[in-house]
Amino acid sequence: MPPTVTIEIPASSEALVRQLLALNEELQTLALSAPDGTVLDACETAILKKGRDLNQQILADAVARRIETAEKKGRRSASVPVAGPRRTVGGRAVNM
Repeated sequence: MPPTVTIEIPASSEALVRQLLALNEELQTLALSAPDGTVLDACETAILKKGRDLNQQILADAVARRIETAEKKGRRSASVPVAGPRRTVGGRAVNM
């Protein structure tokens, strides 16, 4: 059995780490079982599909967390009108 490493991660990241490890194992198995001359293509095809799915999930989780945080804060305060532009009087330009 290969050596192992213990790391501490937030509990909310456990599913993501498990998915990444499963994807890594799947790619290792695929690389060993693919016929000669097709390893790179087979692995690339798998990682593009699964990587895209994983990226979509990470993005969806990030957006959901943002929405959840915003909902906990409550409604935004009302906007405040800005005073109109004021004319700034400055010194004359000096020509040289």
